[in-house]
Amino acid sequence: MLRPYEMSSVLITGPKKLQEKVIKELHSLKILHIVEHSKSELADIGSPLENASKFSELIVKIRALITALNIKKEETKFEIERGLLGINRTTKKLNEEVNSRFEELRKVEEQISKNQAVKQELNILKNIDVPLQAFTSYKSLAYFTGYLDKKNNIADLKKELSQITEKFMLFHNVIEKKTFIALFIDVKSKENADGVLKKLNFSSVNFTNIANLRGNAANNLEKTDRENTKLVSQSNNIKKQLEKLGQEHKGFLIAAEEILSKELEKAEAPLKFAATSSSFLIKGWVPRENLDNAINRLNKVAQNKIFIHNEEIKETDKVPVKLKNPAYAKPFEFFIDLYSIPMHREFDPTFLMFLIYPLFFGFMLGDFGYGVVAFALFWYLKKKFPKASALFNILLVSSVSSVVFGLMYGEIFGLEEIGHFAIPHLISRTHEIFTLLYIAVGIGVFHVNLGLVLGFLNVLKSHGLSKAIYEKGSWFVLQIGVLLLALSYRDIITLSVIAGYAFLAVSIIMLFKGEGIKGIIELPSIFTNILSYARLMAIGISSVSLAAVINEMSSGFFEKGGFSILAGILILLIGHILNIVLGLFGSFLHSLRLHYVEFFGKFFEGGAEKYKAFGAKVQ
Repeated sequence: MLRPYEMSSVLITGPKKLQEKVIKELHSLKILHIVEHSKSELADIGSPLENASKFSELIVKIRALITALNIKKEETKFEIERGLLGINRTTKKLNEEVNSRFEELRKVEEQISKNQAVKQELNILKNIDVPLQAFTSYKSLAYFTGYLDKKNNIADLKKELSQITEKFMLFHNVIEKKTFIALFIDVKSKENADGVLKKLNFSSVNFTNIANLRGNAANNLEKTDRENTKLVSQSNNIKKQLEKLGQEHKGFLIAAEEILSKELEKAEAPLKFAATSSSFLIKGWVPRENLDNAINRLNKVAQNKIFIHNEEIKETDKVPVKLKNPAYAKPFEFFIDLYSIPMHREFDPTFLMFLIYPLFFGFMLGDFGYGVVAFALFWYLKKKFPKASALFNILLVSSVSSVVFGLMYGEIFGLEEIGHFAIPHLISRTHEIFTLLYIAVGIGVFHVNLGLVLGFLNVLKSHGLSKAIYEKGSWFVLQIGVLLLALSYRDIITLSVIAGYAFLAVSIIMLFKGEGIKGIIELPSIFTNILSYARLMAIGISSVSLAAVINEMSSGFFEKGGFSILAGILILLIGHILNIVLGLFGSFLHSLRLHYVEFFGKFFEGGAEKYKAFGAKVQ
């Protein structure tokens, strides 16, 4: 529970004709962490099994269909008949049908897009009664279409044009505070007209999408709207058909993807092996408790024609780590994964976090009302986001701790009394601040020294008693020295202060011998670490103080009556919601910090690779 699973190094070798059988058995056992082989002069990297490319191609199609049909992966009990042959046939048929629907949808949406471009141009021309076929090239007629920057330029434009020629027609319309014009003029006067328009800051508009239309803009606009309505309906029908296909084949696709993933994993496994022309070699790690069963099953399937060798862990081995925790503590492995995986010889702090983290959280957010609200919130979020269930399980346990501490403090939404009824409590956070401070520092002393004890045992196991005493035991001697000095100077004990200084001197010598100059530099750290636990009190006091302010402000509005009661209710709701959010973030982060910084630093090195069993489902 406090230590990871013990591992054994395993070498499996045999003739290539047995390779596939061995792979299948290892995949079903789900206990071997494979160490990837690097190409060397002695052995090459293995080649994938014959059917690997088929599986790879098929799984790409399956995943493409899952994405195309917007299928969310979830647990399924769908059973696939006729195995891989059935998967291949069904996938091919479904792929053709889906591609056909998407091609149809592409064409429809492409036409809708084109119609939208046509509508934009028609909307500009809808109030100008000119046949659309007029906007084409003529030998004797030129035209200009675009915007003038000011409305009063129309009069100026007509005046200027009349001086050039009498052969012109001018149409105009105001669109979004800008004047749109359509000018038809004798082709001989085109250049002069262009000069006039430039003087009036004319910006041209080209109508490229309506070249083939006939009749006026208004009629064509209605026609285009009707066509688009039909196309949108058609698009929606195709989307519904795709959605239906997704619902009908959801179970099949999820199950097929899972089956093919397993088959592809087996087919590509030799890429991690060492290989010669006639043999294969697998190197990996197996939990010691599973080793005998694994050897027996592999020998049975290979008819004792393979060689299996296991050996003890060497100092230089990079051992993958599989954490060993009871089910109720497993959610707290989330924090270990977030920080670092412990080395195989280290203590796994998961179970200790399960015991202590919720207590820190509750100590800070110790309010019955806040705890109940937090529990309900995290229960809802756990149902909403099942993939984050480990984190929400931690927060649910922590919320229960907040409820328990709320009963100990006698607090409900910052209130210590309701009406004239004082809520029973063991300790009052608003009246016994120094008591809380002493308790918080006492917790710090215990927690930091627990870390030192674990550190002592780690060093003892890895480097022996002498190293453990000098490296970790020195910190206990230091604390004893400081305690003796404090008690002597305050005349609580009659012992001479020399004894305290002697302990201090001995601890410094021990620390220098155990950790060198680094240990001397870090001498004050243990006391700053312990004092850091005062935040348990400080965060809690700030939360209850803010709750009291919110309650006091709202009560003032309640006393005024009338509409002020509504303001009081709003202050209560908004104030307590903000305080709960701040309290949750503060309690979550500071409880985590006290573990990561003050506690883990005393015994935890980390940096190991996480154990990943071949064939096991990735969580």
